Amino acid sequence: MFDDWKEPMNRYVQKHIDRRCFLPIADELDADIAELCDAYPSILLENGVIDTSGNDTDLDFDEDDLLDAMLDRFLQDHDADEARAALYAVLIDAFLTLVDEASEDL
Repeated sequence: MFDDWKEPMNRYVQKHIDRRCFLPIADELDADIAELCDAYPSILLENGVIDTSGNDTDLDFDEDDLLDAMLDRFLQDHDADEARAALYAVLIDAFLTLVDEASEDL
């Protein structure tokens, strides 16, 4: 589902993210971005923000709630101490910013 969105978004985020901010996870960064690209539409769908066709439902989903939902999902598959979890939160915030930015460009 949403494969037409995921691949170009993955390329966009990988190209535009400030990698200097994520040196401690540099070796996993591209895989993490791909994982976030998979999780993003799933979380929006599960929370009723988009329908199964990817259309906006006009349901308001707070950005903080979206970040929290994405972080919770991401941490389910990643062992992380408090510092690493904070870095992942920064990554997700940067990811969401680039998704918003890319929606204008893609």
